[in-house]
Amino acid sequence: MGDEGRAAEVTGRVRQEWARRVAAEYGSAGITAQVLTWSVQAGLPPELLYTATRIVRDELDHARLSHQVLVALGGAEAPVALQADELAIGGTLPDVLVRNFCLGESFAVPTFERMRRRATHPAVRPVLDRILEDEAVHRAFGWDALDALLELAPTLREHVGIALPGHLATFAGYANPPSAPALTDDERACGLLDNAEYAELYHSTWTLDIAPRFARRGMAIG
Repeated sequence: MGDEGRAAEVTGRVRQEWARRVAAEYGSAGITAQVLTWSVQAGLPPELLYTATRIVRDELDHARLSHQVLVALGGAEAPVALQADELAIGGTLPDVLVRNFCLGESFAVPTFERMRRRATHPAVRPVLDRILEDEAVHRAFGWDALDALLELAPTLREHVGIALPGHLATFAGYANPPSAPALTDDERACGLLDNAEYAELYHSTWTLDIAPRFARRGMAIG
């Protein structure tokens, strides 16, 4: 975290990013709660319902832990942009599974792994350890739930394939992020990544992991 023996300099950009993470994790809890309800209605296997229940708890924990990091980094008064109406989600169960889990959580695993690898701040590293451990479970849930849904309703495969490019487009900000000032070593120590790293992780994860998974399920882009 910068020079050995020196506390990391916490910048406004660090506090802004951790405030954003609090809101994102809390929002993910709301989304997963809706997924759980829809999964019950769809008749997905009990083990998947239990995992969805766990994920709601995980995401609430992540939001709480992220807020603890924000406070530890001097951001107790930092605004967290979270509105109740933003927790509402559109689409259907297959849409949300693909967008938020098969894509979102699959992109999240290598992203948090990279953050964790660079983070050395004592308030940050343990939280990233916990989040990374959970994200692998969340990613697996998405693909397993999609498979279970396709087994129950094989005709959904065409719908998922047609909708896939639109869902992928929601991650365009990661694929082609705007330019921004380079991060300092202290900012990296607090768990931040450069925009160029987000782009590199997006393209490598799509090419090496996500696209092959969809192809094995009879869905592909391009």
